[in-house]
Amino acid sequence: MNIFSVILAVLINTSFYTLQFQDIDDNIVSMNQFAGKKILLVNIATGSARVNQLSGLQQLHQQYGDSVVVIGFPSNSFSHEPLSNAEIKQYCQSNYGVTFLLASKNPIAGIVAQPVYHWLTNSSENGAMNDPVKSDFQKFLISKEGELIGVFSPSLDPMCMEIQNAIENN
Repeated sequence: MNIFSVILAVLINTSFYTLQFQDIDDNIVSMNQFAGKKILLVNIATGSARVNQLSGLQQLHQQYGDSVVVIGFPSNSFSHEPLSNAEIKQYCQSNYGVTFLLASKNPIAGIVAQPVYHWLTNSSENGAMNDPVKSDFQKFLISKEGELIGVFSPSLDPMCMEIQNAIENN
């Protein structure tokens, strides 16, 4: 890679902290409010076979709450989220005691992906990697500096050692 390629890559990359999303209660949330903390973003779906991971995400939120922000992004991108925002919120709270931040239901894959997920999955935005969302409950870890530092399989339990080590050591 020559110096011009490096300069172009830097100019194209978008800062994670410029991104915003709408939470499940229709409030605008700016990622810059989480600067200095790690952020674990997970696309969730109440009809997914992996829905029990909500319990692990809540446990992770409680265990690392001072240093890691957990955000669930409900999506029907894989046809497993039939509920409305109000129903998703009620389901998550009633069945899994979820207190971590939930985004408004939106697409997280393809050309219609919401801006946060467009950034997460495109190296031209995040400067690190192209990694499309493969299924419900794929996990993305953002560093304290707003850099994409990890992508974890949808099948990995949120409390597994691989994810905990990434949180503690990056």
